[in-house]
Amino acid sequence: MAKLGLTRLTLLVSWEANEFSFKLESTRRNLKEAIEEIDESKELEMKLVVTISDVDFLQNELKSVKEMDKRVQGDGSTKQLEGRFKKGEELEDSIVLQNITKESEATRKELALVREEGFQFMASLDVIRNELKHVTTETNRLKKKEGKVDSTIQNLNFKILRAKSKLEVVYAAKEKARSIVVSLSHTLEKLKTETEEAKKENEDVSQEVAATKEEIQKVELDIDMTEERLQGVMQKLEVAKASEALTLEKLKTLTESTMRERALTAQHSSMITISKFEYEYLTNHAASAEEIPDKKVAAAEAWIEALKASEKEILMETKIAQRELKESKLEQELEVYTKEKMLSRRVSSSEELDNWPRKREKSSSKNFQRAMSRKSIKLNGTITPARGAKFQKIASPAARHISPFTIKKRKKVIPNLTKLFRARKTIGIDKL
Repeated sequence: MAKLGLTRLTLLVSWEANEFSFKLESTRRNLKEAIEEIDESKELEMKLVVTISDVDFLQNELKSVKEMDKRVQGDGSTKQLEGRFKKGEELEDSIVLQNITKESEATRKELALVREEGFQFMASLDVIRNELKHVTTETNRLKKKEGKVDSTIQNLNFKILRAKSKLEVVYAAKEKARSIVVSLSHTLEKLKTETEEAKKENEDVSQEVAATKEEIQKVELDIDMTEERLQGVMQKLEVAKASEALTLEKLKTLTESTMRERALTAQHSSMITISKFEYEYLTNHAASAEEIPDKKVAAAEAWIEALKASEKEILMETKIAQRELKESKLEQELEVYTKEKMLSRRVSSSEELDNWPRKREKSSSKNFQRAMSRKSIKLNGTITPARGAKFQKIASPAARHISPFTIKKRKKVIPNLTKLFRARKTIGIDKL
C-alpha cells in the first residue's frame, strides 16, 4: 500500500509539473502580448509627437495670418489720412489753385492706382479669409484628432497598467509556484523518509512476528515434550497408586492381625506394646501417605492448566502482532492520504492552479474509504476509528515485551514440577 501511495504521489507531482509548465508557457505568451502592446503604445506615442508638432506648425501659421489681418487694418487708416489730405487741399485751393489742379490730376491718378491696389488687397483678403476658414476647419479636425489621440493614449495607459498588473500577478504566481515546488520537494523528501521509516518498522514487526512464531514453535515443541512426560508421569502415578493400594491392603491386613493380637494380649494385660517404626509411621507418615497421590494429581492438573494458559497467551500475542501489522499499514495509508489532501488544498488555494482535478481526489478518497472500511471489518468486524488504533498501538508493546518473560518463567516452572514428582516418587519408594 505504501508503494501505491508513492506511485500516486509521483503521478500527482508529475501532473502538477506538467500543469505548471503549461501555465508558464501561457504566462510567457501573455508577457509577449503585453510587450507587443507596449511597443504599439510606443509607436502611437511617436505618432502623437508628430501630430503635436504638426499642430504647433499650424498654430504658428494661424498667428502669422492674424498678423497679416492686423496689417490690413493698418492700411484702412491710410484712407482716413487721404480724407484729411483732401481737406488740406481745399484750404490750400484758395491760396494756390494752379498747383492744386496739377496735383489733383496727379492725386487722381494715384487714387486710381490706390483703388486698384485696394481692390487687389480686398481680393487677397477674401483669399486669406477663405484660407482662415480652411485653417479653422483643419484646427477643429486636428482638435478632434487630438481628443481621439488623448482617448487612445488613455486607453493605452489603461492597457499598460493592466499589463503591469498582469505582470505583477504573473510574478506573484511564479513566486507561489516556486514556493509550492519547494514545499512539494520538502514533502516528497519527508514522504521518502517516512516511507523508509515505515519500511523499517514493517521489517522490525515482521522480524518480531517471525521471532514470535519461532517462540510459538518452540513452546509447542516444549508442550509436546511435556505432554509426553505427563503421560509417562501419569502412567507412573497409576503404577504408584496401584502399589500404594496394595501396600494399603497389606497394611490393613497387618493392622487387623496386629489388632487381633493386641486384643488378645489386652485381655491378659492393660498395656499395648508398639515398635518405634510403627510409632513414627503412625505419627508422621500416615496422613501424608494418603495425601501424596492427591497432591500429585492436583499438581499435574495445575501444570496442564498453566500450559493451556501459556498457549492462550501466545495465541493472543500472535493476534495482537497481526493486528498491529494491519493497524500500522492503515496508519501509513492514513498518513499518505492526509498528505495527499494537504497537497491538494495547497494547490487549490493558489489562484493560478485552479484547474485541479477534483474527480481524481473524490475517486481516490472513495477508494481509500472503501479500503479502510474493508480492512477495519476484516480486523474487528466493525469500522474502527483511528484513535482506537493508536491506543492499541500504544498498549501493544507492553504485551510484546512481557511475553518472553512469562514463557521463560513457565519453562522454569516445568522442571520444578518434575523435580517435585521425582522427590515424591523417591519418598513413596522409601516408604514402601
